[in-house]
Amino acid sequence: MSKNKSSIQPKYIIDSHSHYGFWPTLKKCENNLITSINEHNISFSLISFDGTEFKENSNFSKIVSTIEGCKKLLNLIKKYPNTFGMLIWIRPFSEKNVAEIEYFIKNHKEKIYGLKFHPYLSHLRISDKKVTSFFDIATKFNLPILVHTANDKYSQLKYLIRVCKKYPSINFIAAHCVLETDHKEILIALKENPNLYCDTAWVDIHFIKILKENNLMDRVIFGTDNPIDGVNTLNEKIYKNYFKNSINLSSNDINNLMYKNATRIYHVPLNVLKNN
Repeated sequence: MSKNKSSIQPKYIIDSHSHYGFWPTLKKCENNLITSINEHNISFSLISFDGTEFKENSNFSKIVSTIEGCKKLLNLIKKYPNTFGMLIWIRPFSEKNVAEIEYFIKNHKEKIYGLKFHPYLSHLRISDKKVTSFFDIATKFNLPILVHTANDKYSQLKYLIRVCKKYPSINFIAAHCVLETDHKEILIALKENPNLYCDTAWVDIHFIKILKENNLMDRVIFGTDNPIDGVNTLNEKIYKNYFKNSINLSSNDINNLMYKNATRIYHVPLNVLKNN
């Protein structure tokens, strides 16, 4: 990992939010992932196979089913067993029968660390009844759910808060701390919902100082969206500041942020990190 004489570095790094699939910018995805995580000494990455359900949402070159995406990820994980873990990107608008997904989890549960839901790309709020069966799966297998949050009509934080209160046994992670905002809304929500967490994808490190001031360093998990902007995603200034610990977090805080919180919430075993 990047060395900075003036700051403490984490023992390990887990990137809890990375991508694989047919997103337009994910060309040469496997190569970009491996190159970038080696460059920045990422110990382990949680990865999902991108899952739009509507062609008009994007320029995705192909739309695949949840299981098809999972099988592609499984091949990648088998190739790099100590590098990647799976988040299952669910598609609740178009996929009603979850039995096949449940069967897949049963057979590969040691490789699966959570579910991923993108309200905007599914044209569904997370509070919609079509998502209910996936909450049942998360409960059954003790899986956290990573949820894209932003200010579009599907991804607003208030809908995630509703399900946090309805399903207190499930841990939910608000990706991006509500994208492209000042993040004040997530700060309040974290204080009021003990099963709500957040990740750092496209979040300026100075917001971490605010979380620290509010005694919330156990509620934030490092994540990046890698390699959404190609092989140099992790070279963006916003992420360089995390790697060099530019705000001089203590050993306890930087380790919680960069890997310990992820091991606790996503149940990533330490032996996986030690094998890298």
